[in-house]
Amino acid sequence: MNAKHNAAENAAKRFRTETADHVMEVALDQGLYRHLRFRNPGTGFCWFEIITTPGQLTIRGDMGTYVFARTEDMFAFFEGSGGRTKPSYWAEKVQAQDIHSPVLEYSRELFIEHVLEEFWDSRENLEDAPAVWAEIRDQLLDDVYGPAGDETIAITAAMEFNVGGFEFYDVTDWRLKAYNFHYLYSLHAIVDGIRRYRDHVLSLQLAEAA
Repeated sequence: MNAKHNAAENAAKRFRTETADHVMEVALDQGLYRHLRFRNPGTGFCWFEIITTPGQLTIRGDMGTYVFARTEDMFAFFEGSGGRTKPSYWAEKVQAQDIHSPVLEYSRELFIEHVLEEFWDSRENLEDAPAVWAEIRDQLLDDVYGPAGDETIAITAAMEFNVGGFEFYDVTDWRLKAYNFHYLYSLHAIVDGIRRYRDHVLSLQLAEAA
């Protein structure tokens, strides 16, 4: 399915665009105790902070708050990805998540993909596939009246759908959770923030050695 890939690509693109002019401020840098702020000096738009203590990293800002715990030095942990984000693996290390932007949330796009896939696989066996498709659009996918925007209502509507001999099977087994955009965005912020911090430390070391 493409919804998950599209969400990841969108988060990466948005992060690059919206933080291109961000400047890092080092509020604290004492071993594993770090407090870094990132923002555009002219605005607070898409600001974020990265805070570490031994065994824990917190990112907070416009995209929400997430707390990760895994190893003593969490910068080293995230650097182990080689500059890439690992939403699934890193989600296992989340100790706390934003109340408004949880790591996983219902995806309308995934629901639509399941509906389309099942109809497409069954269309040749239907007596009047166009009529069935019209009802699917009206009852399940319509942007204004359809239920796809609410998980419980969408699942119920799919389970109860029965038109022209067509119905959906095993709807409760559909995987309709996807990584929240703010969570994906925050992962890019962590990776890029650590990179900027390492560059900053290196520049200080080179200045001292000169």
